[in-house]
Amino acid sequence: MAIRSVNATKDYLTSVSLPQYEGDSYTVISHGFVIDKTLEELKNKGFEIERELYRCNKSANIAQGVYHLKYGSDPEMGMMFAWSNSYDKTMRFKCAIGGYVFVCMNGMVSGNMGSWARRHSGTADVETSAMITDQIANADVYYNQLVQDKIEMKNVILTPRQQAEIMGRIYFEHGLLSSEQLSIVKAESKKPTFDYNADKDSLWQLYNGITLSLQKSHPKTWMDQQRMIHWLVMSDYTGLGLVGEMKEAKVNLTPSNQLNLLDMIAEAESEVEQLYVNDNNQY
Repeated sequence: MAIRSVNATKDYLTSVSLPQYEGDSYTVISHGFVIDKTLEELKNKGFEIERELYRCNKSANIAQGVYHLKYGSDPEMGMMFAWSNSYDKTMRFKCAIGGYVFVCMNGMVSGNMGSWARRHSGTADVETSAMITDQIANADVYYNQLVQDKIEMKNVILTPRQQAEIMGRIYFEHGLLSSEQLSIVKAESKKPTFDYNADKDSLWQLYNGITLSLQKSHPKTWMDQQRMIHWLVMSDYTGLGLVGEMKEAKVNLTPSNQLNLLDMIAEAESEVEQLYVNDNNQY
């Protein structure tokens, strides 16, 4: 079986050799640069890091950093900052402010705010630095919204048919989970691993079964799966009425030897960015 991803350390990611693309417009954004800039900005804003988590594929051409921050008074959720980066042209750099659930460490990334992606070209390195700064500067706004999302999801009680409809849309219509992840969600719906302090039929309970399954995701697709699923759940199954629109999006989670296209995700005001996934057996 192909290796999907491995846990890594900060030192290992910063030691990986940078790619050389002669006569190419590709702008390398190094893992080390992203790590240093993130840690610098978190420190400047007074955030205390409770844990740093790093993952990568076998060659470390694709890497991810997740930072759990000590922030907020909510008894169930903390703040998170996450980024994903690549050296092999298969993924844009992306970063997001999010949240994480204390009891299970499940992540939360909003579908229409607190996230940003950039092609590796031109002044991508300069814009990356500025965006990390801006994201962290507005972290409290994004975090507070996620806390409200949690409260809203707890108030939504689902019938078995509604739960099946949600999972059918996520799996069959949008392709946002693998078959393995779908099995995890099914098992969690019958016997949850954790106590989420919510009705067993609440949207929050189902949501956490889904985000628990995303712990199996590859660093290349994890953030997009988080964002798209959050947007779908909040826009269609709660009363919050999210701003903006997300186009139909499919993440190819099956290993192949071809470059696969992620359908477009619309940001606020329908700003569409293409995301490319090269699911091959080099994980």
